[in-house]
Amino acid sequence: MKTSIISRKGLTIAALFLGLALPAGESWAGAKLFDSGGNTTATRFNGSVETNAANNRDPFVAQIFTSGAECLRIAVVSQGTDLEATLVSPTGRVWQDDDSGGSLRPLIKAITDVRGWYPLVLSHFVGSSVNADFTLDITRLPSTSSLCAPATAPRILLAPAVKSTNRNSETMPAGGA
Repeated sequence: MKTSIISRKGLTIAALFLGLALPAGESWAGAKLFDSGGNTTATRFNGSVETNAANNRDPFVAQIFTSGAECLRIAVVSQGTDLEATLVSPTGRVWQDDDSGGSLRPLIKAITDVRGWYPLVLSHFVGSSVNADFTLDITRLPSTSSLCAPATAPRILLAPAVKSTNRNSETMPAGGA
């Protein structure tokens, strides 16, 4: 994998933002992509990652639906530049991939943990300024499907806040003080 520490930190920060900000309410505006599931035929989408005249990076961002406890297979089948994919669960799990699909293409095979909408971000693998199109296949499969073996392991698990038994504090991060 050709990733730098800087790009990993940047994507980790973005994933933290998405994982913490999105579950707070119904304020998400953007594309929602849905594969009806139940078979091995992928639903195909086309998209773009862009940089505007002010040099602002504009990654592809969409939400993908899953029923939970199933395999969500996200495969970039063609790309105009070397992309990286990041998928975030509503519970804070983060899956990332750069080149597992061969020919520098991302492939995520996530065994989802809850029913809901999972933000997906596609961007240049080191965050460079690019303008490129891609084609993406999304498939919902049983978690035991051979098309999902081996599954992509989550890289980050954000711990949700839990109620404290201490009456002097309102919430604590899971796992301690």
